[in-house]
Amino acid sequence: MAFDASPSWSGFNYQGKVALYYALKCINSESVEKDFSNYNLMLEDNEDFEIVINEKPISFHQVKAYNESSYSKYSDALLEITLELSKNLNVIGKIHTWKEINYKSDCYDLKSSIKSDIESILEEYNLSTEATSTIHKAASAVKGCSKTALIIRNAFKKKSAEDIAQLLLCILTEQNDALSRISAYEYEDENLFCDINTINEKIKMQLSLALENRSVPITESQLDRAFLHFLGMMDKYIIYRHEHKKGLIKAPIEFTEIINILNIDHENVSKEYIAYKFKERFFFHIDHYMEDPDEDYQLPEPGFPCNLQEIRKRLLSLTPYELWEHYRHFSPQINLQNNNIDDAFETNSDGIRYMLIRIFHEIDFNLAIHKPIKYKLLYRNTTPPYQYYLPTTITNSFRRITQVERQISLNPSIIEILYEVENLIYHGDIIHPISAIASRHTEAPVSQDLDHRSKRNEPLNIINLIPLTDAKDQLLK
Repeated sequence: MAFDASPSWSGFNYQGKVALYYALKCINSESVEKDFSNYNLMLEDNEDFEIVINEKPISFHQVKAYNESSYSKYSDALLEITLELSKNLNVIGKIHTWKEINYKSDCYDLKSSIKSDIESILEEYNLSTEATSTIHKAASAVKGCSKTALIIRNAFKKKSAEDIAQLLLCILTEQNDALSRISAYEYEDENLFCDINTINEKIKMQLSLALENRSVPITESQLDRAFLHFLGMMDKYIIYRHEHKKGLIKAPIEFTEIINILNIDHENVSKEYIAYKFKERFFFHIDHYMEDPDEDYQLPEPGFPCNLQEIRKRLLSLTPYELWEHYRHFSPQINLQNNNIDDAFETNSDGIRYMLIRIFHEIDFNLAIHKPIKYKLLYRNTTPPYQYYLPTTITNSFRRITQVERQISLNPSIIEILYEVENLIYHGDIIHPISAIASRHTEAPVSQDLDHRSKRNEPLNIINLIPLTDAKDQLLK
């Protein structure tokens, strides 16, 4: 692959779910007695994922979670998989998308659209009087190339410009049949696309079929738990893949491992199941925010990272339990020390959806300080006197601000924030100083104009509840 996307997604994200769906579909297409011992699901190797039999790929898959249909958005991915197919005979290629891909202008299908792109690349090369064409740059070591040049360079390493041009010509004239082996994946409903919400139901449909084929009793709760167990398996795999992405040893998911999970009794609730469910819901809210037309969410221009995407990458790399501990710190107004994860999340979903995610989206991720060992993600300004800003799920649902103050000061599971975080970003209209220690002693509340630079071995005297807009201004000072 030219671009490794593993840091930016997990088993709870679209790509991982599509890979799981496809593997289950392959298993269900065969009899229960079929020997799958030589079948593997490989993620982030040649393509987003591939199916491997006896250590040889039989299918390559590109997965693109774009909420639009314009062909130009998918052209690089289609070129990349076409070039990989040209080097791997008898392998089929599929592209999986949220939205159906429109064809290129003046083209009648996906194949002719890709051919048109290759024609343009070759025409530019043939008309180039100097070594400035995309093909010339792909054959060189020059930096700052276009993404198209980098894709070609990665596919045809150490090839000359003349060799690359000839290889592309063979694809174009179909001497190499790569174009005949690529298509958009068609689902059971005959759609050439599947959105983030529907893929969950399609996975459960395949799970239900696999369990039925094995005469395993199916209940709604068992199906839901089996679904989350698989997502947890994918999550562990991709976190491991991210941590060892520079390793030379490939680590596929064996089909036998997937089949073995089908035979587990998922009827009993476990902490592991609840943690997986929490993580799935947490990132569902982020995906929903990014899809919601009312939020007017837009990715920045190419070359400019998205704050939400960058923070999302960091949180996705956490295990479900680590994410839960971070969430507890994001919610200092709720005592989550002994609460059931499932119940606690439901009581504060609005705080995640309408406050925490918005903070992640609007504040520059370069100001974020991540302390994974302490389960904290904070923001800090760049000039002294340095202060920390904690993103929170605190909404304006409290009748009085004193309620928030009391909840925070009495929360035994978050007491350490009282020693180091001067500002809590919340859903409010005014900066409101609160006494973090007011309910811990009988002395009069401290003056609001007291020096805020308290010693770190004592609780801070004053913590500010600060609106998002004010926090953004202060962090940039």
